[in-house]
Formats: sequence, C-alpha cells, structure tokens
Amino acid sequence: MTAVAEDGSWSVINPKLQNSVELTVAAHDTTGGMETKISEAAMIAKLGIDVYIVKAATSHSLRALSGVLRSSIPNDWLGTVVRSSR
Repeated sequence: MTAVAEDGSWSVINPKLQNSVELTVAAHDTTGGMETKISEAAMIAKLGIDVYIVKAATSHSLRALSGVLRSSIPNDWLGTVVRSSR
C-alpha cells in the first residue's frame, strides 16, 4: 500500500521495503512508467479517493472494480492501493 501525505509526497507502507522503490522508465514506455502512475494516483488520493493499481483482466482487477477491497485488502490480493495517510 502507498500512503499519500497532505503535501502530495508518498511512501510505500505495506509491504515494508528494505530498499527504495525503483522508478525507471523504459525507452519504449510512452505512459511514463510507474512514477507517472503513482504521482497521478497520489493527486487523486489527496482528494480522499482510493486508487487501485492492478493488472487488467485478472481476478485481482475484478475484486478492485467490484468494490470488495474497500473494507479490507486480503493477503492474496496482488496490486497496489494508493490512499491518503489522513
């Protein structure tokens, strides 16, 4: 899970990582890579809206889209939740 502070900064809080998150962008990636996705998600999370980043067309994305994850994130779910730290 990624927590977003009031100033828009963010940090990974679960799982606790020993190393920093690598945010490189491949030359062929026209979407800006994960840094752009997390930065955009952080702006939305500052508004109090949870953002779920997950691989499309999987059971994990179905759970995110169905709203099942709002109350709790199960241990077997694969994805990233970006939410306000407030």
